[in-house]
Amino acid sequence: MRDYSLYEKAYLPDPGFPVRIFCNQEEEEDNASGIYTHWHEQIELLYFVKGNAVVECNSVPIAVKPGDLIVVNSNDLHSVQNGWDSATYYCIIIDTSLLQSSPTDTCDVKYINPITKNLIVFKNKICNDPEVISCVENIINENEEKDVGFELSIKSYIYRLLVLLLRNYVDKVLTPKEYNAKVKNLGKLNCVLKYIEENYTEEITIEQLARMICVSNYYFCHLFKQVTGKTLSEYINGVRVNAAEALLRTSDMNITEVALAVGFNDANYFSRVFKKHRKYPPSQVRSSSGHASI
Repeated sequence: MRDYSLYEKAYLPDPGFPVRIFCNQEEEEDNASGIYTHWHEQIELLYFVKGNAVVECNSVPIAVKPGDLIVVNSNDLHSVQNGWDSATYYCIIIDTSLLQSSPTDTCDVKYINPITKNLIVFKNKICNDPEVISCVENIINENEEKDVGFELSIKSYIYRLLVLLLRNYVDKVLTPKEYNAKVKNLGKLNCVLKYIEENYTEEITIEQLARMICVSNYYFCHLFKQVTGKTLSEYINGVRVNAAEALLRTSDMNITEVALAVGFNDANYFSRVFKKHRKYPPSQVRSSSGHASI
């Protein structure tokens, strides 16, 4: 049974060198659909090398293709859903404590501390930037070859990558108050988001979820939109579409059966919602999987 807890304590095998680098094909052989919604405190880079997918960061769908890089900021709610042509990508998980040296170091004070305190938010998608991609590929190669000093080399490339991100890809800079509010709101909605992930096939109402966190319907709608960037119905439809794509890829159910299984009462409405989220129809997924599409 799938664990739907949204907070993920990232596995970093070497506490003295808190970086983990792996290919999704090595980690997800039993999961054809991708990675379900979760969040963690570390920065994560997703570098796509084959196929296509949709990454959702804070409920914003981002279509990706080979050569694209996704930057997942600390505390970003994110998921990965394979497209009609399954994606291969590398994950680089970085605990920013790796980058700290001395509390009085100018570089730490000016640049590293704001990053480790999650006050700097980077843009999520980077494409057509050879210098950034070169850094990422060098990190991957150093990790695979593990020559003498590979840790030093990886660390140097991470520093170089951060310079490029700071110069070209800062989305916003939060105040400590804004960051604390973000974490507090995310924690407040964690049980709600978990409930949706576990019960998306059923009818879910604003009143029901507002009662869960003891707030008014009005405040719940405001808080939910602030944290996820979507209305409740938009968010639930997104979760249902993710589940539908997994069934289309891995089951023998036809499109109508899939629509009903994930909580849609009308197959035509399901197809419209699916195409709105994915930019391609469910029949395209079904035809590529080799199953019937009646």
